[in-house]
This record gives sequence, C-alpha cells and structure tokens, in this order.
Amino acid sequence: MTAQKRARADDNAVASTSSASASTRADPRALNRANEAASKLSTTDVRRMEIDLARYLLFADKKNIPVKRADVAKNVLKDHHRLFPTVLEGARKHLKETFDFSVCEIDDKRGKMYILKNDSKADGLQQLTRPSHSLPQLGLLTVVLSLIHMADNSLDEADLWDTLDILGISRNEGHVDFGDVEKIFTEFCKQQYIERKKVTSSKGDGFQYSWGYRSYIEVKIEDILSFVANVTNINVNAWKAQHSTHTGALNFNN
Repeated sequence: MTAQKRARADDNAVASTSSASASTRADPRALNRANEAASKLSTTDVRRMEIDLARYLLFADKKNIPVKRADVAKNVLKDHHRLFPTVLEGARKHLKETFDFSVCEIDDKRGKMYILKNDSKADGLQQLTRPSHSLPQLGLLTVVLSLIHMADNSLDEADLWDTLDILGISRNEGHVDFGDVEKIFTEFCKQQYIERKKVTSSKGDGFQYSWGYRSYIEVKIEDILSFVANVTNINVNAWKAQHSTHTGALNFNN
C-alpha cells in the first residue's frame, strides 16, 4: 500500500469514527419530538428510564459489549421507544456527572451502537484495563494493536498469525497464559477493539484485521509506538509514517 493510499484509508477510518462522535448528541429535531412525547409522561417515569438506560450501559460496559439502539428500545424503553433521544440525553448527563463517563455513538454498518469512555482514567493503554481483561489478555491486545498499526492499520489474517506464531502464540494450540487465542480474538472483535473483514485479492478470498472503534477511542498512537520502541529497542522517532497515519484516542463531544 502506498503512503498516499495508507493515509487516505486511515483518514477515512478516523473520519468515520469522528462522525459518530459528533452525533453523540441527539439531532435537535428528533430531540424536540422526543421531548414533546416525554411531556405526556410524568417526570418520575422519564427519570426512571434515564437511570435504567445508564445502568444498562454500565452493565454492557463491564463486558465491553457495545449497546445497540434496538436493544435499548427492547430492553429499556419498550413501549416508549420514541423517547430514545430524550432518555439518552438524560442518561448521558447522569453518567457524566456521577461517573465521569462519556457516551460515544458508533455509526456502524449494522446500525447505531453505544459504548462508554471513562474520562477519569489515565490516557493511553491504561484505558484498556477493564474487568473483562486479564493482564495476559491486555498484553495480547496491545501486541495485536501494535502489529496492525505498524502494518498501516490493515493486516492480512495469515500474516498476523504467522507473526504471532513467531512470538510463540499459536492459533491451533492453547496458550499457557492466554488460553484459547482464537476465542479471545473473537471477543476482541465483539468488543470493537479490532475489526475483521472479508477481502478479495490476488491471493484469493481472505480476511484482514484493522483497529476497531473502541481502540480509536481508548488508545493513543504514541503509546503504541512507545510500546513497540521498548520491545524493539528502536527510537520511537524512527517511525514518522506510523505517527502520521491516524491520531487514535479521539476526543468525543459530550
């Protein structure tokens, strides 16, 4: 991939994620309609739905699973799905004021999804430390994100597993620290840390890995490059191209 194509591909990835962040706040017209519908209910009922949605988002966040808008309508709002913009705005304020969490909207091809960003945590790889991650899994995720980024944020599945195999991490054998590595990869994809998509090339059909939305939100490129520099004993300034490909750790509008 040429430098121009690489930059364009990563700019598109950032732009896609940035557009999701900009739409975290509800569309004014949709919010007005929802507020009008909410006015027909008691303040207590609306507040209860806002708290229920905040709890629902927190529960999903513990498992690192994005919340689909359809799931919110089914499990939280039920017969009041038209109130979604109003209830989301109330839940967003509650989570920010109480826990310092931001609600980030992902405009995925499967529909809108929502994840939380802990604004009180330190920047960088510490953002990845979550209840669902053991330290070995955190290490594996850091290695995988580093390999993908150093390959211009697009790494063929075969090349990824070949590199991991050199590091003693086999696809077909359980690892002493990680266990079933392929199963963990599936979880990383579900959690939106990495994206796996089918591609067709001169080599035939296959899969490619790239950074997922959650990694763009939580991880800074500088931290990934520092990690690689420590492992390879190469000065971090040697990778100018990798510095410029994408920004990572996007700042979402709250």
